[in-house]
Amino acid sequence: MRKFINLIVFVLFILCISFSLDQQKIVEYNKPSVVLIYVDISGEVAFSQPTFNQQAFQALQQEMLEKVYSGAWGTTEEEVKRNAITYILKKMAENPNKFLIPSRRQKRVQVNTGAVGSGVIINPNGYILTATHVVAFEEDELKQIVVNKFLSQFITDDFYSSFEQEAGVSLTPEEEKLLARAFMGYVMTNITDFNYQKRVYVGLGVAEKGTSNVSAFFKPANVIKIGSAEKVSDIVDMGRDIAIIKIDQNNLPTSLISEHEPTEGSEITVIGYPAQVHFFAGSLFDNFSILKPTVTKGIVSALRTSNKGVRVIQTDATISGGNSGGPAYNSEGKIIGTVSWGINNPEIGVATQNYNILVSCAEIQNFIKEANIQNIQSDVDKNYSKGIDEYFEQRYRNAMRYFKKVQELYPDHPYVKEYIINCQTNIDQGKDKSGFSFQGNTAIILLIVAVIFCGGLFLIVAAIVVYFLFFRKKQTVN
Repeated sequence: MRKFINLIVFVLFILCISFSLDQQKIVEYNKPSVVLIYVDISGEVAFSQPTFNQQAFQALQQEMLEKVYSGAWGTTEEEVKRNAITYILKKMAENPNKFLIPSRRQKRVQVNTGAVGSGVIINPNGYILTATHVVAFEEDELKQIVVNKFLSQFITDDFYSSFEQEAGVSLTPEEEKLLARAFMGYVMTNITDFNYQKRVYVGLGVAEKGTSNVSAFFKPANVIKIGSAEKVSDIVDMGRDIAIIKIDQNNLPTSLISEHEPTEGSEITVIGYPAQVHFFAGSLFDNFSILKPTVTKGIVSALRTSNKGVRVIQTDATISGGNSGGPAYNSEGKIIGTVSWGINNPEIGVATQNYNILVSCAEIQNFIKEANIQNIQSDVDKNYSKGIDEYFEQRYRNAMRYFKKVQELYPDHPYVKEYIINCQTNIDQGKDKSGFSFQGNTAIILLIVAVIFCGGLFLIVAAIVVYFLFFRKKQTVN
């Protein structure tokens, strides 16, 4: 009986180790197929420069005088002036074109800006899954992106100083925001000419320091299919927020899409490029680090259907701008959804971190069938996953053989070179455990353990049967 108990403990131990390693391997298997998407927007915007509508401001005087006489704005001249400025700016922000009117002066601005997101390669021939709102924009949305780009510099140089001179007071940060909002509203409705080009690029893997510029790792892409015909910035009316883009490459690493939706409460892993880390962190990281993705984890909070009939997954995994279009994986290492949007706190308008939405794999499967795209893996993936298995088992010579095969098939693989170096280092340090092995196949090990377990159980049952049929019968006869 003691041997039997020890066997059970051993089986459980093996299972625990296998589960723990699999969680780490999910990231290593799939990280090479996760890509950074950059949309470059360049062009020229022309608009009539605004001037203050004196008649509109004069119409405010009576309202302002009433507040002054009532004492609502304070008793000192400074308090009254400050409250009056804030009042005027709020009115301007609410109705920009009432207080700002076009002048005869035209302003032309050259703009180069962009947007970032994430994606995942789903076919070795360069087909990449992402979100519609990452790669598709309506003209109004493009105008807003462009205006946002030049707004800060233009207002700082021209508009703030002009307003401050007119008002005779320096603006507070809150007042500057109100003025910027008013100016944005004015410009958006007074653009006289807007020419632009939009180009989509895909960043493959991790750049190596000293080899080339980071931009060399970005490949041009074409948008093949988008899943939402509605205005992509309108979350309420958004349809399937998924898209397919393609780059001119082959034999790429890929991820597989799950055939089944996850269960509520199950763990998921999200891989992508949150902009706060990869682009807005200033000088915290070098330029080459932006191509290395970020990994977060969470659970499936709920499975839902949107008001457009789209199957979505709610999760508490940390997701933010830049993660959009990136994949979320289940415990089998398959894609169960792609990042779409987050829910804002209605009181402050800031995205909450615990309520994020993925487009479900059920929608994705239908989408790629409509696009006639196969979700398959290549020999690169097969050799790489075997190499990872061997590496985790510390069989570095075996792992190196697989990794070198990957390098032959896909020389630009983002992680295999580092693995080859690490394998050689561990071999040189005498840490290699290659030799007789099951080629890193945990399933075979578990099968052998299961056979031993079942064999032992069979012998115990047989012994019990023999005991009752023969020995107990013999005792009864005696």
